[in-house]
Amino acid sequence: MKRIALYSILCLGLVFSACRKDEEDNGPAALSGLAAFMNGEFEVTQVDYNGSIQTQISNVPLAGTGTNTQGSYLFDSQAKTADYNVRSNIEINFLGQNIPLPIVVDGNGPVTFNSETQFQIDDPRYGLMTYNISNKTNTSMIATTRFRNDTTIGTVDVLMDVYMEKK
Repeated sequence: MKRIALYSILCLGLVFSACRKDEEDNGPAALSGLAAFMNGEFEVTQVDYNGSIQTQISNVPLAGTGTNTQGSYLFDSQAKTADYNVRSNIEINFLGQNIPLPIVVDGNGPVTFNSETQFQIDDPRYGLMTYNISNKTNTSMIATTRFRNDTTIGTVDVLMDVYMEKK
């Protein structure tokens, strides 16, 4: 009788140990939704902008498509981080002349996926940047965000439509 009780306790211990080992081997939770879609690298193919630059002299409207646009976003959805580097030139029409103004957005920070159409990157330099997604396909999307930055000319405040394609 004592042996049956001892064998029963040993068997229960082995079953408990085997179940616990299975739980540990599962690894991180599977990604789903927007986090799964965005996990990986996206190439920036175009940047459209609409806003203004506020100078001491006047408020100059800005609207158009950036030129010489290049860059990428790298999302690690498991680690909840994003690294990005985007460069584009916008043009300012000031006193009848088109003046190119380079826009550079590069950095990294924690990323939060708020819904199927919105994520945020908390960049130490630029602050919390909210991106609203539209025109999403299996391999691409447009992410709209507000960019505000002080430059030597004045304060740039634009909404940027960032066109991204999954690499």
